[in-house]
Amino acid sequence: MQELKEAASRHALQINELQHRETTLYLEVSALCQTDKETKKLMFEKSQETLSAHSKILTLRTEVVGLQEKAKESKAKIARLKERSTQQEVRLGQLEEELVRKDELFNQTKTELTNNVADAYVAGFEDAMAQVAYAHPGVDLSQTGLPRKIVDGQLVNAKE
Repeated sequence: MQELKEAASRHALQINELQHRETTLYLEVSALCQTDKETKKLMFEKSQETLSAHSKILTLRTEVVGLQEKAKESKAKIARLKERSTQQEVRLGQLEEELVRKDELFNQTKTELTNNVADAYVAGFEDAMAQVAYAHPGVDLSQTGLPRKIVDGQLVNAKE
């Protein structure tokens, strides 16, 4: 009987040890479940952050595409403006050449007109002198002429 008691005692100890192990395992499982819940919660939060990041990336990609389009438009506009600028520079060069030609023509015409006026003045003066000589045949006109003028009642050279 002693053996039965000892066997029952060992058996009780084993049951007690198994219950202790069961409790420990239950606590470990409970801790693992808690850790699993926390892990799932963290994974959910991280997935939300990932979705938010992806949303921001999509928004930024859309902005980049829009900016790329604007850049293309700006480049095209710059190219058109450069072409227009080049055309304007060519036109400006043509206008400058035309201005130089017209300025030369103006100066030439001015010189010709000045010479014509001077010639007409000389011809008119000589005609007036001839009329005076005709109207007054005895008058000495040798002291008169274009380079002469009257200053303080005296006939003097105009250059004085």
